[in-house]
Amino acid sequence: MAPALELFLASTSPRRRELLTQAGIVFAVCEPGPEYSPGGGDEHQSQHGDPAALAAERAARKGTFAIVPAPNVPVLAVDTVVDLDGIELGKPHDRAAAAAMLRALAGRRHQVHTAHFLFDPATGQSRAQLATAVVECAEPDPAELQRYLDSDQWRGKAGSYGVQDSAQRFFRVVSGAYDTVVGLHVPAVRALLAQRRAKR
Repeated sequence: MAPALELFLASTSPRRRELLTQAGIVFAVCEPGPEYSPGGGDEHQSQHGDPAALAAERAARKGTFAIVPAPNVPVLAVDTVVDLDGIELGKPHDRAAAAAMLRALAGRRHQVHTAHFLFDPATGQSRAQLATAVVECAEPDPAELQRYLDSDQWRGKAGSYGVQDSAQRFFRVVSGAYDTVVGLHVPAVRALLAQRRAKR
């Protein structure tokens, strides 16, 4: 007998799927709701406002409006933002934008916020948790920077990098959890599921 489905993941991110699989959480993927409200920008634009709050708002939209195959299974939606001095760094639209973001991060520390939103379609109830980590970026030499840009591993990633990317070694987590920076904090997901079970 197959184990019971614990949640639907409203995400297209292979990294989030991998983290849940490694954690042994039984899930299926569903289509997330729209990340941005109409006229509210897109993933390539840095939005105004507190970056942590922006992540929470997007996670809530993705979860609340997800296309769910079974209403009795909760939906998990997640959003990750890179926060440099209170300013969100979005996903780069091209190599030049990626290079500019990486130079802005070089030699500095920044925060990464990952917002988790668990929505119960049957009841309309929701729960949320935010995880934050601090990341330090060393000063890459020109060859290191070019090698990373050539790898294309920065594509589709907030702040133009993935801490797990094999083509770079200049980012390191100095506080908080590594998986928060990758894009999903497993203990936060477990806590949300436990809260849902306790309320049933």
